[in-house]
Amino acid sequence: MSPCSPRSAVAAELVLALGLVLVALQAREFFRARASLLQAVYEDVAAATRAAAADLDAAQRECMTAVQGLIADLAAGRLSFADVERRLAHEAASHPHLFGVVVVFPGSGGALLVPADIRGVKGRTHVRLDRSVDVPGTDWYAFAAAQTEPAWGGPVRGTWSGHYLALFCGPWSPPGRPSARGHVCASLSLHDLEALRQSLPAGRFGYTWLLSREGRSLSHPKVDWVRAARTPDELAEETGDPRLRELGRRAAAGEAGSLQAADPLTGRAAVMIQAPIPASGGSLIAVILRDDIVAAEPSLRRRQIDIVVAVLATLTATATLLLTGGRR
Repeated sequence: MSPCSPRSAVAAELVLALGLVLVALQAREFFRARASLLQAVYEDVAAATRAAAADLDAAQRECMTAVQGLIADLAAGRLSFADVERRLAHEAASHPHLFGVVVVFPGSGGALLVPADIRGVKGRTHVRLDRSVDVPGTDWYAFAAAQTEPAWGGPVRGTWSGHYLALFCGPWSPPGRPSARGHVCASLSLHDLEALRQSLPAGRFGYTWLLSREGRSLSHPKVDWVRAARTPDELAEETGDPRLRELGRRAAAGEAGSLQAADPLTGRAAVMIQAPIPASGGSLIAVILRDDIVAAEPSLRRRQIDIVVAVLATLTATATLLLTGGRR
């Protein structure tokens, strides 16, 4: 093949230069549009996550109000075992987010009397748990019995309902019997929290994740993580990404924030936006997969195709000029 003529070489250089300028301009516009889209999505998801965290905070405060009111009346002798069924029904009606309300009365000889109002498939039901389950052997009672002050716990599996629960429990003693110990618990169903999680806009480009103050998973697309109460620290160890520990630290500190890390569920690059839930000290986290945002936007896909076409056209035109110039 004969060398291309100087004129063809110059023409090829001009075509290549102009093509690269065009590609650079298209790439600049693509990255600007992508940055603008990502920012808009992040702001939208952050606002929705904060609003959902506020709703969860309100629901948790209903649990706390119910438990604190029952403890005050039981300890003061204003509420007897004979009247508790009606009172539990009133608490459930007054606080619609409650899944269950339970009072443990210390009976004689170490016996426990455990009336409860629990939501069932056909509506709310008053049930005596001490007649249907081994109360001392349940996870929820083990948590309640360990508390010296009202506190949040979970996830635990309700033995009567089968639901996984987040619960708020506190101790009380009957008047004149300081050594006797009873307990009051109110619970939220994690099934309800999962339905809320799935309704959030983060689901378009990822998912949301609910943590307790201690970092335990209360709601997550991978149900096994909830059953095992997996924590960000455990996942940081497994994935080798120490940035995930920041999620647990913020949950414990009640802080908001965002970070970029590898999604422990998919291993892909993600932005994690965290909103605190002050009542329990937990956090709601929106996990956004950045590549899914870009892939879901038709205009950005077209820009990417235009860039590829421009690169191919530039290279083809340059090669054609060099080859045809070499045949003369």
